[in-house]
Amino acid sequence: MKFCYQCSKASVGDPPFCSKCGRSYDIRFCPRMHRNSRFAKACRECGSRELSEAQPQVSLWWKVLELLAKVAFGIMLVYGSLALLLDMLRHPQVQAGLLIIGILLGLLWWGWCQLPEWFRKFVSRRLHRKERDRER
Repeated sequence: MKFCYQCSKASVGDPPFCSKCGRSYDIRFCPRMHRNSRFAKACRECGSRELSEAQPQVSLWWKVLELLAKVAFGIMLVYGSLALLLDMLRHPQVQAGLLIIGILLGLLWWGWCQLPEWFRKFVSRRLHRKERDRER
């Protein structure tokens, strides 16, 4: 699955172009579909200057922040899950309270599964805001 930071659309599989805005993902293609870096001005194989437009580049700091958020959230969830399991094994009389905590942990796990999409939308909004500021 690939996410376009230009139009905020996720595409299933491994397509070379976004199906909504038509931009390529992190590389540029010439009309003959030769792969070039996102900074290329001409195709390195055939010399064509007609290259596709690549999606906006995400800064390294956003990628590092995304990784740190995923790791921190994952560590908290693993710790909470292990604490819940140990509590259930020690004190069976508090099952009603543990059920509520289990439901909350389930919601946190669901949020963990959704984090990359939310984070990508946030990054996309930030990039759109920067482009709007440049146009002014």
